[in-house]
Amino acid sequence: MSLSSLYTDLLQILIPASLRDFSLVSVSESPSCIVLRLEESVNNIPTALKDNPNIVLDDFCNPLELQTFPLNDKPVYFKIYRRMWKVSGDNKHHSNRHNLHPLGVKATFEFATFLKEDIGQTLDEYNSC
Repeated sequence: MSLSSLYTDLLQILIPASLRDFSLVSVSESPSCIVLRLEESVNNIPTALKDNPNIVLDDFCNPLELQTFPLNDKPVYFKIYRRMWKVSGDNKHHSNRHNLHPLGVKATFEFATFLKEDIGQTLDEYNSC
């Protein structure tokens, strides 16, 4: 098995299925946390624009930061950047809607479910420990 396929397999384990439309572009580690930057695929064009030949990328929406399972005793955050597109010459922005986290919780579905069902804590209670 090649090193590249090992890394791909590891990413499949670390990154939840709900974030598969995003690509890992960087990893940063500080003394207090690990941050994985994910960017939406350039090919994930919103449905409203799919048939338009004059589509251009128009930067990113504000990033969303979600906490997930810790690694090496440090909290891990996905910093998620959704793309914006527009029709060339138009100022109306389009972006995809993603169901990335439970309403009111800044954590992945998997981590929020684990905390609630297995530990019986909210994200705030967990982070205050």
